[in-house]
Amino acid sequence: MVQIGSFVLLLGLLVFVHELGHFLAAKAVGVKVLRFSIGFGPKLVGFTRGDTEYWIAALPLGGYVKMAGEVPGEDTSPEDEARSYLAQSPWKRMLIVAAGPAFNLIFPLLILFLAVVSFPQPSTRVLTLEPGLPASESGMRLGDVITEIDGQPVHTFDELRRVIESRAGQRIPVTVERDGQPVKLVLTPMRSPTAPPGRPKGMIGVAPSARVPALGIPAGSAAEQLGLRTFDRVVSLDGQPVSDQYALLRRIEAARGPSFQLEVLRRDPAGVPGVDLEVPRTLRFTVPRQPGTGLAALGVQSGDLYVGRVVDDSAAAKAGVLAGDRLVSMDGETLLTQDGWVRKLETLREKPFQLVWLHQGVERKAEVHQNKVTRKDEFTGQETTGLDLGLRPGSHSGAEKQQPDMVRVGPGEALAIAFRKLVEIVVGTAGGLAMLLTGQVSFKSVGGPIMIYDIASRAAQAGLEPFLNLMAAISVNLGLINLIPIPALDGFQLLSSAWEAIRRRPIPMRAREIANAVGILALIVLMVLVCVNDLTR
Repeated sequence: MVQIGSFVLLLGLLVFVHELGHFLAAKAVGVKVLRFSIGFGPKLVGFTRGDTEYWIAALPLGGYVKMAGEVPGEDTSPEDEARSYLAQSPWKRMLIVAAGPAFNLIFPLLILFLAVVSFPQPSTRVLTLEPGLPASESGMRLGDVITEIDGQPVHTFDELRRVIESRAGQRIPVTVERDGQPVKLVLTPMRSPTAPPGRPKGMIGVAPSARVPALGIPAGSAAEQLGLRTFDRVVSLDGQPVSDQYALLRRIEAARGPSFQLEVLRRDPAGVPGVDLEVPRTLRFTVPRQPGTGLAALGVQSGDLYVGRVVDDSAAAKAGVLAGDRLVSMDGETLLTQDGWVRKLETLREKPFQLVWLHQGVERKAEVHQNKVTRKDEFTGQETTGLDLGLRPGSHSGAEKQQPDMVRVGPGEALAIAFRKLVEIVVGTAGGLAMLLTGQVSFKSVGGPIMIYDIASRAAQAGLEPFLNLMAAISVNLGLINLIPIPALDGFQLLSSAWEAIRRRPIPMRAREIANAVGILALIVLMVLVCVNDLTR
């Protein structure tokens, strides 16, 4: 019932908002509205106020607005002639038609505002700091809170990210709060390798969430002799709980004894043939303090660069890389984190390169290159071609992230964040529609009611915030699609009214009838293809 309810609420509310736009605009310009219905089909309940019937109909998926004189040739009483839809000037008709899509584009601003103001947002506290990248090189430290960047105060990571992404290659001042005191730094965001050509996107190597405290155990080390294993996840240190890698480093720094009482979570294979199951168990160790600071004091490393699994018949497998090996370098560049490993692969693409790794403490080398692989999107069913070396992180590896530090924002800031998110959604959706119409994206990626039902159900199960974000995205889709100038959509009505305003005469009736027939046929074909896409998934 929750799944059905989320689908009805999502689609029904968005179509209702669309029709509400038409209704309010028609009333505003003096057009007689005969009926405003929430839902379709036979009336369940209703009342009449003024000239308009207000219905709640049997099928709750949307609604409709019926105006006087809306259809050419429709009988209209003499007293309603001046208030009929077709009797209005082209500009008034354009306003009525445009109001539906406009409401679908404005409504998400309200939804996103509610999502931002109601739920805490990731703060600017640095809980992951990647070595060798601009933030680390500038002197920034784990635990710093970025309060100002390039002269702009920032309170959420979303704000920080937007400033950084727009400043690739530019030297900018940054202020952080460290131990209650402001510290001024200067850094230059590097260009992200994932940015499209001609659209540089800056990055500095920070994240608002810390990695899972998963360990990497060097071969032959004292930690290995104690019984620690790679991908053991630290649960507590000296009796103090450890939630993430940042917390682990703080606990190590605060400890003063000659040894550490370490509690770890280990996942062992269940040993059931044909079933990929793991059995968790908690182990405790007394670890003598080793020379060095941070993880070195435990005699361990981060699990970031340790390989959890190697895909069969992949380039990595053929090169001899095995699970538990530790990556050292790619194409001569020393690897420091898994983020760096992934980013390097994105830069190399299909180019052959030398991979260096450690197997049981012994260095190995091989020339490899990524292979093309086909992946299927679980939501859309669309198959895409990508590149893969065949390496996978381990269970509870350092690549996983914990819950970030959160902060609430005020209404003014929430509105600004919501507006920026809306602009991103509109630009992204418009670009996607353009690629679909020009054939750059396969029509197989398009979904209908079944896919919307599936996505709405998943979003509702994930929580209110994901559901609101999904509603905003689909509302934008609905608004933009309705602006496409296809007969039976609002875009064609806008085009017809604009034609009449410019040419001083309407589109010939015969041409309009042919266009409507073609448009209806096209929509029927479209719905059939969309349903086929849904069913084949």
